[in-house]
Amino acid sequence: MKSSRDRQLKFATVLFVALSVVYASAPVPFAGQAAADDTPAAEGKDATKDVDKTADDAGWTPLKGKWDFSRYGGEGPVEITDEGIEMGFGDPLTGVRWTGDYPKDNYEIRLEAQRTDAHDFFVAVTFPVGDQHCSLVLGGWGGGVTGISNIDGNDASSNDTTLYRMYENDQWYKIHIRVVPKEIVCKVDGEIVVQVEREGVEFDIRDEMDPALPLGLANYQCVSEIRNIAIRTLDKAKPDATSQPKSDK
Repeated sequence: MKSSRDRQLKFATVLFVALSVVYASAPVPFAGQAAADDTPAAEGKDATKDVDKTADDAGWTPLKGKWDFSRYGGEGPVEITDEGIEMGFGDPLTGVRWTGDYPKDNYEIRLEAQRTDAHDFFVAVTFPVGDQHCSLVLGGWGGGVTGISNIDGNDASSNDTTLYRMYENDQWYKIHIRVVPKEIVCKVDGEIVVQVEREGVEFDIRDEMDPALPLGLANYQCVSEIRNIAIRTLDKAKPDATSQPKSDK
């Protein structure tokens, strides 16, 4: 009669052979290719060109062809192409402004932006809020401040929207801004970074951002790139349907 050790060895051998057959029959990814369920998010210059894509991706209009330079005085070089906008190092600001049609309320803006050199805000999006305006600042005050300038006279470094978040150079970030009668909601890479109610609030911009009006993009002493800029109006009959909870991740 075989010993218990012999039976265990035979069982282990059969199990190893079975597992080898299963493994050999499974599809093997190419070198460096992750499994389908483990594909990491694209980073840097290879990031996807879709911005905040949802099941309902209709109605977006690309903003192309009607950008002009913002005259700040001391602005750096700007290159505008169909593929995007590159804003150079200014002293201190560089930017562009949209000269075409635009909505004032019940709309969304989306874009991608990255900083390629230096360390301050790589994009401030100035946009209308009804008859007022404000700016979403990403990476200001030395690189770490995200928020809205201005709310009740206080800028992005000193109001309820102030958020400290670091941004890496040479990495694309997806930016999404929603303006509805009830509130303003801003996202970065799908995460809500600003959600502020409009009732009883006064929105404004810092004086030096005037050249960005009524809809513009700017950076501060850095080099940045912008692409995939688009806008769409929302259903005025159901404005509250566009509101989002504090986090939708």
